[in-house]
Parts: sequence; structure tokens; C-alpha cells
Amino acid sequence: MRKIFLLFIFISSGALAQKGEIGIFGGITNYLGDLSPVAFAPSETQWAAGIVYKYNPRWHFSLRAAATYGLITGSDARNNAGQDFRIRRNLSFRTYITEASIMGEWNIAGWQGESYTRVFTPYLEGGLALFHFNPQAYYQGQWVNLQPLGTEGQGLPSQKGITTYRLTQIAIPLGIGVKVRLGEHWCIAADCALRKTFTDYLDDVSTFFPDRTEMLEAKGQVALDLSDRSYEVATDSTKMHFRKGQIRGDLTNKDWYFFPGITITYKLNVYKQQNQLNPENCPTLK
Repeated sequence: MRKIFLLFIFISSGALAQKGEIGIFGGITNYLGDLSPVAFAPSETQWAAGIVYKYNPRWHFSLRAAATYGLITGSDARNNAGQDFRIRRNLSFRTYITEASIMGEWNIAGWQGESYTRVFTPYLEGGLALFHFNPQAYYQGQWVNLQPLGTEGQGLPSQKGITTYRLTQIAIPLGIGVKVRLGEHWCIAADCALRKTFTDYLDDVSTFFPDRTEMLEAKGQVALDLSDRSYEVATDSTKMHFRKGQIRGDLTNKDWYFFPGITITYKLNVYKQQNQLNPENCPTLK
């Protein structure tokens, strides 16, 4: 994050500052996956913050580079909707996400030209993001990293087809927003960008329950306990644990995460010409 911040300072002090804006982002987060099957579940709303640089080379087009840090969570206990399977599965997680993204913004009403600027415009956005995550579960008074445990049998001899997932991945941000100019220098924008990921393991849940005996021998008691937490809520000894091969997650759908929020930017160089798009100020032929 520090290196990204220094890069922002370098960009803002160079030639790109002539059409640039630098600012901060603050918002909320949510996630769609196995432990939160509904987008924007109120119970899983968390926080996000970041720094932003915008470059405005064309009237209708802006380029946005951002570094964002946020928390996402999910829990069967909070999102079971009365479903017996979710109540029994009883899994939960949190993960902090560090993201670096580049997005293009298509300013529908136009935004900034060589001589004029708009006060307001809606926009569409899309691009590419590189993000790092590390799912954890709360266990015996502390947060435990789940990926090294292989909770779905990653690394076991009998699970050769299941490999350990990578903690740094690519996502595709897509969203909409509106931006408003507050004066010569200041702008405010509100947007909601959904991140389409290519992993099903933001929550460490994707496939099937492993063999309990093999799991205990190869991974230990902590990995076994966090792989299957049905024992914590079981009222019937026959439902104390899931068997090998029973469904643990939905492997057909990848996870999503969301960073809706507000961005406030400072325009680094104000054109000396008329800033407000007004037909009365346009030159006329004599």
C-alpha cells in the first residue's frame, strides 16, 4: 500500500497533473458467495477506504487508478434463511481485501475538455483489478488463517484434483456512478462497482467435505474442526459431522465482492479559461 501511495504522489506531480484529480474513497463492502447468498446482505455490510487518481484526457472519458482496502464477511448463522443445511453447516469467515485497480469511466454527459467542464454527469465504469485476500475463521478466541489448513482436503492424497487456491487474483470491476463538481477544484462522486472474481474461495468454501480420518492424520485437529463446524450446533448425534463427499459449497458459481461508496477528488490544475459549459460564453462569429 505504501508503494502505491508513493506512485500516486509521483503521478500527481508530473505531466499527468495537467488533467488530473487526486482524492480519497470511503464506502461500504459486501460479498456474494456461499456464506452470503444474497447480494448486499445488511448483516455482512462492512467498510472500505482508499486513494484515487483520475486522469481526464477526453470530454467523455476519464481513467481512474485506485488502491482500496476493505473487509468482507459471511456467516451461515446470519444468512441461513431457515435452511436446515446452512444451519447445520455453521461456517463463517472474514477477509481483508487489498486491491489495486485501473478503470475507465464513460462520462455520459461529458465532464472535462480543454476549455469547458460539466458540473454533473452520470457515468459507467469498468476495468481490471488485482486483489489479495486471506480468509480467516474465529476459533477458540483467535482468528485463524484458513487457506494453509486445506479445509476441503487440498493436499490430501485422496484429493489430487483439489489444489490450494491462490490468495492473489484478478477481478473485473463493473459499475455505475454520478459525479458532481463542487467548485473549481473539488469534485464528489458516488458509485457502486461490482467485482467479478475468478475464484470460489473468498470464503474458503467451494466443493465437498473431506474424509475426517485422513484430514485429522494429515492436517491436525484445528484443520478438522474448521473444515466441519456442524458439531458446534448439532442437537442430534447422527448430525454431528458431515461425511466425505457431501456438499460443502456451490462450485458452479464464483464469488463477487462490492465496494460502493463516495470519492472526493481535488483537481490539480484548473484551466484559466471559462470553466462552466454555457452557450452564452461560447465564441460567436462576427
